[in-house]
Amino acid sequence: MEEITVIIHGWSDCSESFVRMKQFLIENGMGTVETIYYADYESREDNITYEDVIDGLYDRFKEKGFIDKDGNPLKSLNVIVHSTGGLVIRHFIAEYYSHRIDKCPVKKVIMLAPANFGSPLAHYGKSLLGMLFKGRYKFGDMFEVGRKLLNGLELASPYQWKLAHRDILIKEPYYNPDQIQTFIFVGAKGYGGLRKFVNKKGTDGTVVVSGTNLNSVKFSVDFAGEKEKISFVYPKTDTAFCVLKNYDHGSIVEDVRPDKVSRIGQLILEALKVKTPQDFKDLKEKLKTITQETYRDKEIYQQFFIHTVDDHKMPVKDYTLEFFVYRYKDRYISKGEVIKKRMSNKEIEWSQKVHSYITDEFHNNLTDPSYRRFLVGLKGLKKLLKECYQDIGDVILSVKIHIPRVDEGIYYDTKRLRNIFLLRTENGEIVESKPSLFYPNTTTLMELMVNRSTKYVSVSLTPKKH
Repeated sequence: MEEITVIIHGWSDCSESFVRMKQFLIENGMGTVETIYYADYESREDNITYEDVIDGLYDRFKEKGFIDKDGNPLKSLNVIVHSTGGLVIRHFIAEYYSHRIDKCPVKKVIMLAPANFGSPLAHYGKSLLGMLFKGRYKFGDMFEVGRKLLNGLELASPYQWKLAHRDILIKEPYYNPDQIQTFIFVGAKGYGGLRKFVNKKGTDGTVVVSGTNLNSVKFSVDFAGEKEKISFVYPKTDTAFCVLKNYDHGSIVEDVRPDKVSRIGQLILEALKVKTPQDFKDLKEKLKTITQETYRDKEIYQQFFIHTVDDHKMPVKDYTLEFFVYRYKDRYISKGEVIKKRMSNKEIEWSQKVHSYITDEFHNNLTDPSYRRFLVGLKGLKKLLKECYQDIGDVILSVKIHIPRVDEGIYYDTKRLRNIFLLRTENGEIVESKPSLFYPNTTTLMELMVNRSTKYVSVSLTPKKH
């Protein structure tokens, strides 16, 4: 079967940005003018949805002869995506081929800084500032920014949560060496020059580095029944992941050009040349070594994506999280909860420091605030807990979830949410639990279910008068 390559751009971009990349691939024997295609979509059109984009992609693939009228493969596709293109290709595969993955034409995906779990700039793109700097200037479409796509790109979006449950958190994920070989490359450097003011912690200037990885873990904690139930979904995807020192969100594309073989250019060539599962494994190990070198003297982050619902799976949109530390020798743990006495002044002081650190990069999703996101620098957290140990000894870290009453007759049962145990230290070091809470450079999904109750319903032998 003939092998072709399709390049898919990100939000507010177009295929013109990838002309040099195509020339680079051709000059290095990875295709011809006739076998490397550009896929374009109007990302700043306010009415366009991800469903529109993948539907159009499916139709164009039929028209170009990549697939037949039933979607069966006529060509073998290598797909190179940048930024939002990662969500597009994942959605495309999940929608049309998750139930028949053996018929999927996509055999290899190379993701460059994909926005798999969001961008902290997405909600700014919908603002007046975004309209002025990124909006369309076409008569009739003035200042359009692609609001529906940006909703999906926003941190902790319902779209990302749903998509992850369709292609990552499934029984048999297809991103693996035998089905769809997937390579993820992202830079660890923020923007320089005039654009550096948009840089956020743990990003390449635009996307969250730990949010590019597809190896996600999900924790589900059900507090709605008489006893809490905890379940886990461990990562079963097998992708090759690489964080590169000297690239930001734009330069990881711009540096792939025909006049030189850059590091990212060379790695893309190596990925395209992978054929067998053993080839994949060998390159994956190489990329792992590169990532370890990148973080030798650099903070490494983990992103947490929280969704809170009631016992009928309806969203709980008003809640707060508070983190506390307690001296371990003064407390004990019962049924997952820290039993506490009155907090000392030192415990209050350290709780405030730890809470501020953990919630420094916190975001409530604007479309649905039952979805929340926070980013934790793992080296920094361990350092902070070590300093805490030197002051007050070993500690327990816990979280309190507060949900206000809806009104005087409708409320949430939050008794068991008052002090949920997360971890403890021993000689100042975090005691590793099973399952572990920490997965560096990944997004960990956490679903919390709480019981919503009402006093407005009664059953009695006697009539009631309003």
